[in-house]
Order: sequence, then structure tokens, then C-alpha cells
Amino acid sequence: MGAGSENSQEGEGRVMEGKENEHGSRSLGVLALTALLFFNVGGGPFGTEELQQNAGPIYSIVGLLILTLCWSLPIGLMTAELGTAFPKDGGYVHWVDAAFGEFWAFQVGWWSWTAGVIDSAIYPGMFAASLENSFGFSFSPEARQVVMLIFSGCLTGLSLLGIEVVGVAATIFGAAVLAPVGLLVAVCLPQAKPAQWLGRPHKGSVVAWVNLAVWNLQGWDSTSTIAAEVKRPGRTFPRALLLANVAVLTPYVLVLLATAGVDENWSDYKVGHYYHVAFKFGGPLVGSVFAAAGAVSLMGLFMADLATFSYQMVGMAEQGLIPAALGARLAGRGTPHVAILANFLAVQVLVLLPFREILSCYNFVYSFQLLAEIAALLRLRW
Repeated sequence: MGAGSENSQEGEGRVMEGKENEHGSRSLGVLALTALLFFNVGGGPFGTEELQQNAGPIYSIVGLLILTLCWSLPIGLMTAELGTAFPKDGGYVHWVDAAFGEFWAFQVGWWSWTAGVIDSAIYPGMFAASLENSFGFSFSPEARQVVMLIFSGCLTGLSLLGIEVVGVAATIFGAAVLAPVGLLVAVCLPQAKPAQWLGRPHKGSVVAWVNLAVWNLQGWDSTSTIAAEVKRPGRTFPRALLLANVAVLTPYVLVLLATAGVDENWSDYKVGHYYHVAFKFGGPLVGSVFAAAGAVSLMGLFMADLATFSYQMVGMAEQGLIPAALGARLAGRGTPHVAILANFLAVQVLVLLPFREILSCYNFVYSFQLLAEIAALLRLRW
């Protein structure tokens, strides 16, 4: 072996010789981890309307399938392999430390945390917007801020109860999201006109489509940061990642087909348009249930982000990369309360930024993180 391989082995030994999961609860099984992955990545088809607006249904589906094969699955396999090799809170920070040392581990941790807070800041605003779109009213600026604060505050409180509670809540939220999505598909698909699936908008932005599609298919590495909380990681990670891929992609494809088959006014496909399709073709009951599912989805997305990035901070603190105070845990539950509250406060600072600016920043920062993770995988293998 060359010097690079020897350094990788030394780095791996340094990580694995450290404190081995002394705080890990090992309470998350396949179902709970699948639910958290589902929300870390997509959380349902809500917010994918602009895929239709920019490319139409069939091109969007083909693009999503290509991204799944060339992006989601490889990252999922990397996460399963390295999450099993490094079953510690902090996830990819440990991977990069083993491959390249503490300097780059800190950089990846910083990039990841920044991307995570940016991503989390999207959801309170989307929650307020979903209420406005669903019920046809507009919040005043002050009322909107109150709604966003209540949204993030309640879910932060839930997260403080511990990762096991978060896993149960994510499972319940996932069922509450997928059932109404299935109802919408069952109502609209029989009415669909297949010829409309081949339609394409006259105006569309490839850049906007790629930005949104990538955002809706990334995050597969996120749950590596809670590896110490997972039962039998070597068995649980691969199964959960496979199930989550199905749970994420299937609603995207079915809802794209179902809605485009009954409504081909591509210019109307903005965030929240699926709610209007549900009301128009399913009636008040289906529309109301689908709108409620959208709100639950945003709750799951925020909660999953808060959990994974808070435990990442804990892993970094326990590794000595950031102040130890940020890794403090509640006695008994082992909840990283300081990290959770720090993330909550950071979100409040960023929450007022417009959606498109937040999305562009997230994709930009996350790309650096992912490149470092892939480089770490290659370095540790060879």
C-alpha cells in the first residue's frame, strides 16, 4: 500500500479508538430510520409543482429516474457502507477525519451544518405559505412571523424529548403524508388523459428544474449523523435506505402523472398547486386531507433536519472539533439539548430569506460537503 492508504488506516484507527458510542441509544429500527430518511430527502411530493412548470410530467419523471440511479442510489450505498464502518454520532465528519484529518473534518462539519440550517429555514415559511394557499387568505407580516415561530418552536420542543420520540413521530408523520397522497392519486389517475403526460411547457428553465430536482433528491447521507442511535447499523442502514428510495420516488412519479393527466395548465404549477387540483377533482374532503398532509410533511422535514444536524454537532463536540458545551446531553434521555436549541436559534435568523435564495445557497454549500464525502470514501478504500 502507498502512503495515502497508510494515512487512511491511521485516521480510521484514531476515530475507532475514541469513545465508542457511550451515549448512543441504539433505539432506531428500520421503520423509524426509513421515516427519518424519507423526511431528510423529500417528505412527499409537496413543493415539486415547479418541476411540471419547467419541464412537464414525462421529462420530469425521466429526469428524476436518472437522478435516482446516478445520484440517490450511489450516495445511499456510500452511506450504508460508511455508516456501518463508523457507527458514531457525527457520521460523515468521522469519515472525512479518518481519510484526511481533523482540519477537513471540521470544514465538512461546518459546511454540513450551514447547509442544514439553511434547509431547515425553508420549512417554517413554506408552512405559512401552505396555510395561505390551502385556505385562501394572507397573513400579515407580523402574523406570518408568529406562525413560523410557533411551527419551529413546537417541533423543537418535540425533539427535546429524545431521538426515540422523534423516530416514532417521524413514522406517524410519514403515514399521515403517504395516505392522503395515495388518495389523491386514486382520485385523479382514473380521470387522467395519458396524452397530456407528453406535454411540455412553452417556457421553462433547465437550471430551475435541476435546482429543484436535486434539492428533492438529496439528503441520503444525513442519517449517518445519528448512527450511534441506530440498532444494528450494518443491517438497518441498507434496508432503510432501500425502503426510503421507494418511499421518496414513488409519490413523486405517481403525483406527477395523476395531476398532469387532469390539469395541463403548466403555468399554474407553482408551490401549492397540488392542493387546488385535490380540491377541484377530489372535492372538499380530499382537498382538505391533502392540504393537511402537506402541513404534516413540512413538520416532518423540519424535525428530521433538526435531529440529524443536532446530532452531527454532538459528534463534532465529542470529537473535539467544536466546544464541548455544544455536545451536552440531557441526563436520562441523552438528548443533545444545547445543539437542538442552537439550531433553533440559527433558523430564526435565516427564516426571513426568500425561498429561491435559500435553495440556491443550500445546493451550493451541500455540493462541497458531498464532494468531500465521496473523496473520503475513495481514500478509505484505496
